[in-house]
Amino acid sequence: MRKKPQTILETNKPFTLHVFYSGYGAYEAVFSYKEISLFQPLSDQQHREYRKLCYLRPVEAKNYLLDLTCFEHTPYQRKDFEFLCKDEAPTKEMTALWHEIEKGL
Repeated sequence: MRKKPQTILETNKPFTLHVFYSGYGAYEAVFSYKEISLFQPLSDQQHREYRKLCYLRPVEAKNYLLDLTCFEHTPYQRKDFEFLCKDEAPTKEMTALWHEIEKGL
């Protein structure tokens, strides 16, 4: 079985962005930069889309989370943060693997 190529994510600023399981079937995206941390609840549909993108387009997955993050009441805006790398097109094997994973969800 071929190993999925690793995508090294580069950002325009040193921020972090993670998804955590918060319990009872709920997930949150957590964005941190300097003095702020933003918690963004994810709907089931948003979380499924994020997981799909993680397998097929990792950079797009992270930018998708940034698009969902609300920067209201902060000195920053969405356009201030970006993952700069480019995704390679998913291989047929990666797409087939995702379809098998999706069946199990």
